[in-house]
Amino acid sequence: MNPPPLPEDALSGASLEKIHSALFEQLITGHAQMSLMLMGKLPNLHSGELEEPNLEASKIFIDQLEMLEAKTKGNRSKEEDQLLADVLLRLRTDWLGMMTAQTTEDAAAAAAAPAAPASTTPPAA
Repeated sequence: MNPPPLPEDALSGASLEKIHSALFEQLITGHAQMSLMLMGKLPNLHSGELEEPNLEASKIFIDQLEMLEAKTKGNRSKEEDQLLADVLLRLRTDWLGMMTAQTTEDAAAAAAAPAAPASTTPPAA
């Protein structure tokens, strides 16, 4: 899901609408990549290593894409609508799956942890 390059020669003579469309696509795919990287599903572009999942940080990028979806409604091409819908569907699905798995793991760990011993001292009066 790499953003398309915007080489100078490819943009020379392009209409402002085409330039904006290409930049919009780059913005959407860049946010998607960051969200997936923070979920630990894509390697870090600099290190090549998978990140430890940070679902809170990942959700920020999803929230920003949702904001862009709302704020640009009626101003996008059909292709831009489809790209944004597809990206948001994938990110929401992956994020929800990871959140569900994390919640299940947390619940299992809590159930497996020994219960705290009951206090034998009476409460202070």
